[in-house]
Amino acid sequence: MITYTWDISRLDCAPSENGLTNVVKTIYWTLNAQDENGTSAFFDNSYPLPSPSPEAFTEYSTLTKETVIGWLQSNLDVGYVHAYLANEIANKYIPPITPLPLPWIKVEEPIVEEPVAVQEPVLEVVEEPVAVQEPVLEVVEEPVAVQEPVPTEPTLEEMIADGYKPDARDGDGDGLVQDTTQWERPIDNQP
Repeated sequence: MITYTWDISRLDCAPSENGLTNVVKTIYWTLNAQDENGTSAFFDNSYPLPSPSPEAFTEYSTLTKETVIGWLQSNLDVGYVHAYLANEIANKYIPPITPLPLPWIKVEEPIVEEPVAVQEPVLEVVEEPVAVQEPVLEVVEEPVAVQEPVPTEPTLEEMIADGYKPDARDGDGDGLVQDTTQWERPIDNQP
């Protein structure tokens, strides 16, 4: 058996409407359900109310929880909400669906080897003096000719790639081209 309990958490109101004051426009509600084992579920939502007629209007200050729940029960499909909550509780008793490995694919279980205690053999080292005669090495020094690296001039393509401009012009009239670079030179002087 499932017990259902209503709760009202908030009422949104219009300050005035059609000469009426504090007119309830939206009800925020929760319906709690609990079975005999203590398993529970809840459904919460809001319900917008239509504008009331002056004859059916209830003053906000005289509203009770039972009156507001009555409005919900007369406007909602309560049977649907009860069935939904009963299903939610029933699902809590069903084990979850889980994926299993495919039966036609054999999965080899890893072999877990038990650790084996290995006793290290005890070695006894006995040192005996040994006479060692070291060979005598004779060092002969021979002069080695060292060649200095010969600097190579970069090719024109390498110089252009490095920023050299063979057709540079003297833009400021000081007689130099490519001022303040590694390629600065007098107008007629080419590298």
